[in-house]
Amino acid sequence: MVSLTAAGSGSRARSASVESGAGRGVVTGKYFNFNPLPPADDVLGNPLVVQNLPTHKRPKETWRSRMSRFLSGLNLGNGSQTTRLRWKLQDTIASVLASVSPAVTLAERRGPQGRGGKAVPVIIVRHPYHLRHVFDMIPQLPQELGAERRFLEILASRILKKYGEQMSAMKGGVAFSFEHEAKEYFHAGFKLERQIKKVSNPEERFAALQNIYAVYFHGRQYYYYALLRREKLQPDNKLFMFFSRACYFMARIDWSGQLLEKPNPRSLPSRDEMMFYVQRDKTVLMRYRSDPDFQRQVKSVLEAFPS
Repeated sequence: MVSLTAAGSGSRARSASVESGAGRGVVTGKYFNFNPLPPADDVLGNPLVVQNLPTHKRPKETWRSRMSRFLSGLNLGNGSQTTRLRWKLQDTIASVLASVSPAVTLAERRGPQGRGGKAVPVIIVRHPYHLRHVFDMIPQLPQELGAERRFLEILASRILKKYGEQMSAMKGGVAFSFEHEAKEYFHAGFKLERQIKKVSNPEERFAALQNIYAVYFHGRQYYYYALLRREKLQPDNKLFMFFSRACYFMARIDWSGQLLEKPNPRSLPSRDEMMFYVQRDKTVLMRYRSDPDFQRQVKSVLEAFPS
């Protein structure tokens, strides 16, 4: 019998966060955590503060939109679905700016920051996961909100670049790379995944799947952050393929921590979301244009995700 919680996992697998979360397992009675905490070594000591925020590029809210929002607050109108999403995005942008702005003191970060008479959440950011709800929203935004999406991407890039600088300083000047971290997580998860069939004990299998899930979770997020940060990826990297494999495997784990034969389509990213990553990974685009075999491979991968 093989234990995957330690054997062949590597440092990234061993350090993956598996704190309690939602979803009690039927067999073990334990909770399966679908939202791992940030890796402890990657959490900044002080809240992240970003200078020179690109506020001049922020999409402006028209007076008509402000009036519609005001009337909606009085239950005198609802607005279209796109309009309501645009209001949500404007509040999200205000929250992010308030959370990392150098003009906001630490004391002010502990409470809501008013904007235009509306309170928005102010978040203490010590790791990108603290803004994960914002980053995860970006690939899902429709074309109608392209201006808001582009601004959020610019904002995300500035935040992640500053975070990388702070991490490099914490590591004594050693350059921090989301690409490198993602590669380590993906390789560790792949090694663990190959051994899962050897584990029959229910409790050990539950723990092993939790460990694989956490490692793949960090790999997926860090690959995405490498794209948002616009890191120059190694030309021969295989991160997109690892990313796709991680998405597929994680969607096979159900609420109870059991491994299904096939992935749950509702747990998979959509094909449009996967295209979002392809379009921002220049190494994938370059190989796609020059390598017919790789082109067929990418098309096959994308077809495996729901349209």
